[in-house]
Amino acid sequence: QERAKRQKEYWFEQFNGELPVLNLPLDYIRPVIQSFEGTTIPFKLEIPQTRQLNRIAIENNATLFMVCFSLFHILLSRLSRQDDIIIGTPVAGRRHPELANIIGMFINTLALRNVSDESLTFIEFLNRIKTSTLNAFEKQEYPFEDILDSVKVQRDTARNPLFDVMFALQNMEAASDSD
Repeated sequence: QERAKRQKEYWFEQFNGELPVLNLPLDYIRPVIQSFEGTTIPFKLEIPQTRQLNRIAIENNATLFMVCFSLFHILLSRLSRQDDIIIGTPVAGRRHPELANIIGMFINTLALRNVSDESLTFIEFLNRIKTSTLNAFEKQEYPFEDILDSVKVQRDTARNPLFDVMFALQNMEAASDSD
């Protein structure tokens, strides 16, 4: 119960006050009711780019997820001309070894709120992302729906309550010399 209380306090602190709404340039008018129509843009990095990103991660004691998430946040910030952005990401929800062999869906969504600052270098921003990501992942057991219930979210039928974009990496295998 004490752990759940600390997690609730953390998430309440993250989303206390006015929440940013991501305003990306659109090619169509946003529908009044969210439709989930859209697409993904899959792409594959070539081995040299993957190695470079892995090198940045290793040199900064970060993960490839953190490096790519930082780049994605900067891209969204530039496109939207906003600094305070909330991005969703799925987590497996299997932090304890005893859950490894249990059948079922444990996925939770984390809403990661970060503020970029043009005065920071990329490495400085990456370090901020690293800290906030580790803090959020440490508190991933707190259900997303409970976060929505405990913070003041302006409901809009055209948008998700906390974030409009999700970030996930697939096939995060490190490039090897045999590739």
